Amino acid sequence: MALIHCAECDRMASDQAAACPHCGAPIAEQLSSQANVAQSPNSRSVGFGLGLGIFLVPLVFVWFLLRKGHSTASRVIGFAWLALFLFGVAGSEKASTRSAATSSSVSQPAKSVAPTAPLQEISAQQLAQAYDRNTVAADQQFKGKRFKVSGVVDSINTDLFGKPYVTLRGGVNQFMQPQFKLGSEHANYAASLQQGMRIILECRGRGDVAKTPMSDECVPAN
Repeated sequence: MALIHCAECDRMASDQAAACPHCGAPIAEQLSSQANVAQSPNSRSVGFGLGLGIFLVPLVFVWFLLRKGHSTASRVIGFAWLALFLFGVAGSEKASTRSAATSSSVSQPAKSVAPTAPLQEISAQQLAQAYDRNTVAADQQFKGKRFKVSGVVDSINTDLFGKPYVTLRGGVNQFMQPQFKLGSEHANYAASLQQGMRIILECRGRGDVAKTPMSDECVPAN
């Protein structure tokens, strides 16, 4: 049992009494009105308009849930919906970016591949004569470039690393025959060669040594 102030006469009365003993005012009605007054300032419901705004444009309306009076459950639901909304917007932007990139790559016409220029063809004798006449001009024409060379086998040898190479007749003298180095994978081809055979090789020029033309990366072309 507790004593309360009577709202009519402001005197003390028991909260269990049916009416105030001083003025006769009902105590139960006073207790009920006091309870409603105590609850109403702290309780705020989410109206239809606010709920619709949060559903359609959560980025703007969800912040109204931070006002005093809205329940924790309402705030959790509202901000969870805001997070889902932002996640969906970000996902749609990424998808549109990928789609634009894909359509751009599809719309671009395929670049045509320029046809490869045919390799220059020359004889071993012409190669040797070019270097004998002018080493600088011959380097500009052959060094670092691939070409086809034909000639008669003069010798079949191996270098210090065991890689095969052949010399072809046509040098300015017998000690300066053009040299053509084959890869190790073409050792069997080199083993099948004999002096006096006419062959065609595809090689890369690498300059000269004392006017002797040197080539490497050679592969059989006949």
